[in-house]
Amino acid sequence: MSMSQGRIGWIDEFKGFVLLLVCLYHVEQSFPCASMGMLHLSALRMSAFFFISGVLFSTRRFRNFGSYAAHKTKVLLWPYVALSLLFMLLDPVIYNFDLFPKAPRMTIMNIRPEIANVKDYIGWNAAKIFVAGKSSIGSGPLWFVFTLYSVSLIFYLVQKMAGKAKRVARVVVAAVAVVALAAGWLLNQKHMRYPLGLERDLTVLFFFACGWLSRDAIKKFGRAHAVVVAAVAAVSFALYAYFEVPNPNFSIMNNDLGKSFVGFFASSVSGIVGLVALFQLLSRVPNVAPVRIFKGILRNISRNALVILAVHWWILLVMRLLFKPEINRPGIAYLSILVVVAGVIGAIPLFRCKLYKLLGKERISVHESLSIK
Repeated sequence: MSMSQGRIGWIDEFKGFVLLLVCLYHVEQSFPCASMGMLHLSALRMSAFFFISGVLFSTRRFRNFGSYAAHKTKVLLWPYVALSLLFMLLDPVIYNFDLFPKAPRMTIMNIRPEIANVKDYIGWNAAKIFVAGKSSIGSGPLWFVFTLYSVSLIFYLVQKMAGKAKRVARVVVAAVAVVALAAGWLLNQKHMRYPLGLERDLTVLFFFACGWLSRDAIKKFGRAHAVVVAAVAAVSFALYAYFEVPNPNFSIMNNDLGKSFVGFFASSVSGIVGLVALFQLLSRVPNVAPVRIFKGILRNISRNALVILAVHWWILLVMRLLFKPEINRPGIAYLSILVVVAGVIGAIPLFRCKLYKLLGKERISVHESLSIK
């Protein structure tokens, strides 16, 4: 099975599942009464996303760094800036500053700004977008888009530096990955934050590089017996459960990785291996209707990640600012999921058919945008 075929088979479902976990975590974060145990999955969500992005890394279509950077600027940097600004302008706090105390806290490179009015709020949101690389309050999750952009460019240079000899290149990339992880962990321990999120780039570069280094192993693993794949998944998730420690402050966005390196490393790696095995196994399940629909939904989430991550967060932000006391009640809080799903389903065709230029994508039909095939 080639990697491109593997992507059709399970990688998009993998990405969609990780992004679904991100959305559910934000629901739980906004309304604690909607408890789903998402805090226990903090160590694997974004590390798994950047790992699988590394698996998919390729420069075959690009002549040089300039052409590669131009493409990534169009599909990652431009949407990050455009959507960050759009949802900043849609932030209810700008139109009713009395809501500010209810808004998510803003921290920029360890600075907790003093915000006294709308002008301050807009200015610090701009700093958050363009200085910290963390997107606006109205589109918080889009930090990952900017990080994917910067890490992709860094890795391109690392790969070219490593040369064309496969074995030597793998050694060089592995060495760079280890150094990046060590530097990212050290900056985490020192609570150091730099412009454009350099500290998180170092941490993310490790997972991205590991994805690239694992491609051959993943192909071979895809040919293993189903019993072996299931056993690897079971053991990996058992190890994850053993090493994982719930930490409400854990955040790759802030490069806040906890106090135990062993716990962070072991839980992240075992979680990633478990997810790879799980979706390899799922690709072998008979394609009956429930399985086919579930896979199709995950693929759609993966294809529409930019829209879904920005819109779901904005909907939750509005509900959090305006209706949190009414929504954050036992049982009722789970209804926020239905509101988010309905809003996202409505937003996907809007962005893919009308506002597609903000995404750096081509226009597609409503049917294509909502397709779960």
